[in-house]
Amino acid sequence: MTRVSVCMATYNGALYLREQLESILVQLHPEDELIISDDHSTDDTRSIIASYKDPRIKMIMNTGKTGHVGNFSNAMAHATGEFIALSDQDDIWVEKRLDRMVALLQGLRPHSLVVGDIVEFDSNGVRANQRPLGPTPANKYLQMLYIYLGRSKYCGCAFLFRRELTRYVLPIPSYIISHDLFTVLCASVHGKVVHLEEKTLMHRLHGNNKSPLRRGGLWYIMRSRVINTIGLLQSSFR
Repeated sequence: MTRVSVCMATYNGALYLREQLESILVQLHPEDELIISDDHSTDDTRSIIASYKDPRIKMIMNTGKTGHVGNFSNAMAHATGEFIALSDQDDIWVEKRLDRMVALLQGLRPHSLVVGDIVEFDSNGVRANQRPLGPTPANKYLQMLYIYLGRSKYCGCAFLFRRELTRYVLPIPSYIISHDLFTVLCASVHGKVVHLEEKTLMHRLHGNNKSPLRRGGLWYIMRSRVINTIGLLQSSFR
């Protein structure tokens, strides 16, 4: 059985893709897999992926252009591993982070999620900001309140969760704006979210990030919270 499925969404990511792939592949076990869902890239993204003759890499093409949320949904739908890690195309995984996160998640109940700390850096390699999450809130209701208030700032590229959680996450509704928040909310309701309080990811900031570099306005935030609540309620009855 596949141990870990790393699910990466790509679109015109040739500039930084090779560095990210190298940081991931060195951490994968022989029984792991790297699922890459490409949203019809027009640069060298697909040729870079094809240049790796690694049987653990499985590239899929979307049937149509889906956007980043649909792209991640497609990658997760093809995962066969016991655990699923999400990956952006332009970050760098910290050495040995995958095994540390798996070890922590193995002790948790199904539908749970582990998230690590990230360090942000710019396209020149200069550290911009460290984002420690701190301890996990005492209970799931407080956890969800922190998420809705924006106090717990989660980034999907630092997630590892059991595949059982996809029962509630997939398919991600087409109206969902942020797969990160939707996934961690599902884990908060149906399992447990635990913070690995150590650096696990170098998160690259540049002009083409799909995650906004600045916090959205009040209308965007309120709309996102309402949409995620609707999706969460619907997924609970699957």
